[in-house]
Amino acid sequence: MKIALFGASGFVGSNLAHHLERQGQHDIRLCDIEDKKLRLRFENRSFDYEPVDISADTDRVDEIVADSDLVFDLAAYVHPAMFISNPLDVVQLNFFDCLGVIRSCVRHKKRLIHFSTSEVYGKTGGSVEPFREDETDLVLGPIRNQRWIYSCAKQLLDRMIFAYGVEHGLNYTLIRPFNFVGPLMDKFSKAWDRDDNPRVFANFMSSLVYDRPMMLVDGGLNRRCFTYIDDAVSALQAVIDHPNETNRQIINVGNPANETTIKGLAEMMAALYIKEFEPSAHPSIESVASQDFYGRGYEDCDRRMPDISKLTAIGWKPKYGLEETLMNSMSYFVNNKTRMVEMLGD
Repeated sequence: MKIALFGASGFVGSNLAHHLERQGQHDIRLCDIEDKKLRLRFENRSFDYEPVDISADTDRVDEIVADSDLVFDLAAYVHPAMFISNPLDVVQLNFFDCLGVIRSCVRHKKRLIHFSTSEVYGKTGGSVEPFREDETDLVLGPIRNQRWIYSCAKQLLDRMIFAYGVEHGLNYTLIRPFNFVGPLMDKFSKAWDRDDNPRVFANFMSSLVYDRPMMLVDGGLNRRCFTYIDDAVSALQAVIDHPNETNRQIINVGNPANETTIKGLAEMMAALYIKEFEPSAHPSIESVASQDFYGRGYEDCDRRMPDISKLTAIGWKPKYGLEETLMNSMSYFVNNKTRMVEMLGD
């Protein structure tokens, strides 16, 4: 097949591109506004990259979709800090710009694999039930809690994609990722900056490397299921390989066995860092109020666990436990720190 990846130089996109190129089964076109993470992930080996801005190069996007058999839409703003500081930009890219890619898929009758988010499930209210794609209610907080603008934009696009399937026969799969971690998840952050704040794994990794406190938002009591990127990519390969079983389906991708609190994540990362990378390190862990860390308008969900029965039904299951997931991810950051900082800044 000819496969187009929009958002190919993001965290998931660069790892998926690396996987697909190694498989050598398809003709892959990698599209994004820049290629820094692709160059890091491919380690200077050649790859087929095209500079494309889906917000501005709409005719080019349409041409690429028309020439493809399968389209991945991975373009998104995903950092919670942006949900508070730049909400209109978040909606513009995550809804309006991505909608243009979806409409091209409809127009040219192309199969779409679109990245949604587990954030659409919203607030769990302490539920012990895993999130089920076709049953779980999507419940968000009040308007003034602006964190939910990302979830709302992504949920609306999910509903639009579903509607295009009903009315125009769009063939699609909606992917809902649950806390992927691994090589090139965000970047190092030498000094904490509310407006340029990486997600939790990269944030903690930066704290360890630069010897600053690991900050637990509201004590780090919320629970997440962390999924190694190689498991995530193998799940996407399974979706590619099972077009009939996954057509017009919403599919959770995650590892329920890797659930921990954010505090537990910090403690495990600190212990692994001392044991494997820097025996003389003395990591500190501090609690910080969410309003101080993110600003006014932040709210969180207490637990986010996926039901993954749709994936197990087509033969996929995660392989990497939590410690191995963190160890592999941390090793990449430590071993590639110089290259990452040179390419991505800090």
